[in-house]
Amino acid sequence: MLCEWWDAHDKLPFLPCQGIGGGRDRVILRSLTDAVLGVIMDAYFLFSIFRCPMTIRAIIIGLCLSVWVNFWPAYSSLILRSSRADFAHLSVAFLIPFLALLAFNHVFSRRFRGLSSFELIAICSIGMVAANMQGEWLSGYFLGVVTAPIYFASTQNMWAERLWPHFTEWNVLTDRAAATGFYEGLPPGAPFPWDAWIALFPGWILFLGAVFLANFCVVILLRKQWMEYERLSFPIATALLELTGTGDSKDAFANLVRSRFFQIGFALIFGVFCWNVASWFVAALPRLDVMRQINIPIGRGFPPLWFLFQPMTIAFAYFTKSDVLYSIWFFHLLAILQVGIFNRFGLDFGGSDMWCSMAPAIGWQSFGGFIVLVLWGLWMARAHLRNVWRKVWSRNAPIDDEGELLSYRTAFIILILCSIYTVFFLVQSGMNVLTLLTFWGATLILYLGLAHIIAESGLVFLRGPITAQAFTWHVLGVAGMGVPSAVALGLTYTFFCDAKTFAITTLAHVPRLAAVVPAERRRAFVPAIATGALIGATTVIAFTLYQGYYGIGSYNFGVVSFNGSGDGAVGSWTYTANRIHAGTMSTDWNRVRFLGIGAVFTGILLYIRYRFPHFPLHPIGFTISSSGVLRSSLFSIFFSWAIKTLVLKFGGLELYRKIAPLFLGMLAGQIAGIALGVVVDALFFPGNGHKLNRW
Repeated sequence: MLCEWWDAHDKLPFLPCQGIGGGRDRVILRSLTDAVLGVIMDAYFLFSIFRCPMTIRAIIIGLCLSVWVNFWPAYSSLILRSSRADFAHLSVAFLIPFLALLAFNHVFSRRFRGLSSFELIAICSIGMVAANMQGEWLSGYFLGVVTAPIYFASTQNMWAERLWPHFTEWNVLTDRAAATGFYEGLPPGAPFPWDAWIALFPGWILFLGAVFLANFCVVILLRKQWMEYERLSFPIATALLELTGTGDSKDAFANLVRSRFFQIGFALIFGVFCWNVASWFVAALPRLDVMRQINIPIGRGFPPLWFLFQPMTIAFAYFTKSDVLYSIWFFHLLAILQVGIFNRFGLDFGGSDMWCSMAPAIGWQSFGGFIVLVLWGLWMARAHLRNVWRKVWSRNAPIDDEGELLSYRTAFIILILCSIYTVFFLVQSGMNVLTLLTFWGATLILYLGLAHIIAESGLVFLRGPITAQAFTWHVLGVAGMGVPSAVALGLTYTFFCDAKTFAITTLAHVPRLAAVVPAERRRAFVPAIATGALIGATTVIAFTLYQGYYGIGSYNFGVVSFNGSGDGAVGSWTYTANRIHAGTMSTDWNRVRFLGIGAVFTGILLYIRYRFPHFPLHPIGFTISSSGVLRSSLFSIFFSWAIKTLVLKFGGLELYRKIAPLFLGMLAGQIAGIALGVVVDALFFPGNGHKLNRW
């Protein structure tokens, strides 16, 4: 094919291609040269697309936004002690400046050439992915995990004996003085410990970059399956498109703001925030705690229901399918009842691991559902994946990838190279093959499952039912993995902490947003988003290091990543060290049995949905029913489901579309209220701010 391309395009005066051996050798050579040529052509196109003036302007603004969405939340949470922005899968760190940009663009467009919808979508894609670099998504736990085992080591926890022998200077900060300076601050005039960090950063930068790019390639390869064949609803992307518009115009946000429903929703929520901010100055002014968590007891042994009004959850849930919303709150109530019944009968299945479900039994049965849901999805995508594989090796395959963010061949090659490096890094860190396969298998299930579920449900506050680390611990145990593998498993909390994912949930929405952009402009998204993520990570890590060494010291930031909390980096190493010390931990068959129960139940649900498409219960509800974070969203999900059901029943699609701005106004009101609180904290309460954002 290389010769054919030369003949057809360059008209080079080469002799006709002759056989270079057997037929199989010739096919392999032609496939490899075609693959290399495809990568070169894609790379040329990626760089040439930046010549488009619209794209350059949008990319520059997007990269500047990448800096801001990482700087301001770090300053707010670490220095001001004000609202945090690292809770939701669509970060408030991004939404605040992006909505401000939309408002500014609305005013600016009256006299000058404002940003078009295409440009706003590009900026949105860069910013929302870059926001995953701050806080608990990456920077907090990365810096915490690589520094905590040295600084917090003591004679009591015996980390020096249990953990240190398996560390090297390229995977953990082994310099005790450098770690102490980061947590307590450097003495006046002391230089920054460059040697310790320069030895650490190269390997981790390549590893984290490989995980990020692999996630990006996965969602590109599955884009057509999720969007065109399964027709996932993408509520988050739908809401963002409502804000930015879908055409080459600048009027979408202006029309939305002029809507009376938008103004009502905005005024209601923003008014509550303004009242509460005023109460900070006037002690006699009562707070309006309409967004405060209220525990509703059920009975002895039963977890209480959480009543919490979350405008962000309500806004995105409005664009979610009704059967998905119904299944989420229905199965979550069943999970609470199941936990209560187990407690009343005295059934003990051991303690929950860090960042897992409220009870191990229901967490593992939900993860069994996760496994079946993901495997079923891959089975349903077998024809698409087969065509993708053919396209990787032949340009004449029937599937078309001209409109994708990357060609399938390029995405596949990048995915393979990144996967190879991540395996190499973890093996060099001490992880054996069995542990590696178990951990990466569970990680793949959780990553694909959460990306698929959030793309379908619009839940911005969500964790997996268990972590991939917990799955590996209880399937293999210390006896099955060995001490070096256990220590290497502790290092994985740098990028897979808090049962979240490393950007794949936001990356999954990028192809949906880019679908409304002209095809010739889409290929600029990948390098721009990757650059924005790198710039964002550099910004927040550099800021955190500077404040740690030359500011108040990271121990005084007041966040769990650095203050020695059992719910942070220290907690993950405590779990690791204690289990290594016990040494007798083996396969937990009770948890594995519940894993099988959840898998069988989900399989039955999928079969029923396949045979009876109008069956009201969706398997997604069962797979996330045990998520502890979901408890705070239960009322908001039920509220959206009830409102949407009534609207569709009595007003139909016309009324449904008419009142959609009301929910977007509620979202904008919450974002504006949090921004107001941060600004007031910065002016009047620095270091003693107020928390206005939570799960």
